[in-house]
Amino acid sequence: MRNLAIMIFKQLREIFVFTRKERNGILLLLFILFLTLCVDIALPFILPEKEYDVSSWKEEAQKYYTAIPPVAVAEKITFKGVIDPNFAGLTELTEMGIPSGLASNWVKYLQKGGHFKKKEEVMKLYGMTDNLYKKVQGNLQITEHTVPVNRKAGMARPNAAEISGPIRKDTLWKNRDNELKNIPSIEVNRADSVQLEALPGIGPVLASRIIKFRRLLGGFYEIGQLKEIYGMSEELWTKSSTRLHADPSEIKKIDVNFLSLSELGRHPYIGFRQARKIVKRRDNSGKFTQIADLALLFSADSLQHLVPYLSMRVPEQ
Repeated sequence: MRNLAIMIFKQLREIFVFTRKERNGILLLLFILFLTLCVDIALPFILPEKEYDVSSWKEEAQKYYTAIPPVAVAEKITFKGVIDPNFAGLTELTEMGIPSGLASNWVKYLQKGGHFKKKEEVMKLYGMTDNLYKKVQGNLQITEHTVPVNRKAGMARPNAAEISGPIRKDTLWKNRDNELKNIPSIEVNRADSVQLEALPGIGPVLASRIIKFRRLLGGFYEIGQLKEIYGMSEELWTKSSTRLHADPSEIKKIDVNFLSLSELGRHPYIGFRQARKIVKRRDNSGKFTQIADLALLFSADSLQHLVPYLSMRVPEQ
């Protein structure tokens, strides 16, 4: 046991035995650490922190926050009626004690196709607090078989008498279909965002995507192209396509003999990879004179989609 203790002691002592160079290195390292610590302590005294005048910024911030109307909750709710949160209007919401900002968010949510399955879901609206919900929950009631309504399409909502009792699902769908028939057919190549948003299920985001895709394409030659847009489901397309038509004469054609690589590459049916092939083929073999010249660069399906947009104007010799 004693021999074991002596052996361990010798091994530990060998660990802490340093050569002269190692001792000098340790001393140099300690000196550098000490010098760094001294500089860190003395630096604030040598280079004092610059003070900035933020008084003007504080004044502007105070004016901004003062200008924001407080989100106040009515002390006492005087509205005695019951409304369906899926058919609420600004006037009814404000009478119920909902602040104007929250009421506006509520109506916008419904206009964009939002729908509440339970009245507790109004809590997800921005600006709705637990305290406010407790005060107005007695005035909210989800009507049986409520069907979401596109308010921008001008569809009527049930009156107070209808909301007070159950509404038949078949009646709502019948009224909804009759109102859709009153929406005139829209030419998709000339339609603006307001006209597109009047269609069932199409909100501002999807309408913006349709217009952007139309601009990149140069126009639609058939309604089926709308299915290529992100967010346009088969069900939504079926509902909207009956109120849409496409005029192929509105298409802006692209001239493959004169457009640059970047201009050709931006077209959704070409892309930059195929655009490089077109430009290379054009530079090596001359201008394209017929559609068949592109058959070696595109598959049959891709070329079929692209043909309505092609123009091959050959310069006169």
